[in-house]
Amino acid sequence: MLRKLTLVCALVALSACSVWPIGQDPYGLEVRRNANETMMALQAYHRDTGAFPVTLDGLVPKYLAALPDVPHIQYDRDAGSLSFRYTPSWPQLRPVWCNSVGNTTNWNCDEHML
Repeated sequence: MLRKLTLVCALVALSACSVWPIGQDPYGLEVRRNANETMMALQAYHRDTGAFPVTLDGLVPKYLAALPDVPHIQYDRDAGSLSFRYTPSWPQLRPVWCNSVGNTTNWNCDEHML
């Protein structure tokens, strides 16, 4: 009985471990690719005009065929930065918030508790 209880406790402890680094899970990489495409379009717009668009809609259709459905991207016009949130697939179910470092495709991603 004690052996079974020890095994169950070990399995519970292991289930809390992350399988992938934060922001590197398969779904996170997919949404990051979409965010990177948006960021690269934003950089091209800035390079061509010397300013950032008022909204991300200003990127469509010249710089981006359409804004991605996933992730829902937040845009800071003053910094030219983007941010998004997503929930990784099981077993990592804590929401991840990612912010671009300025107007680059470098992302700072952190897990957040609900």
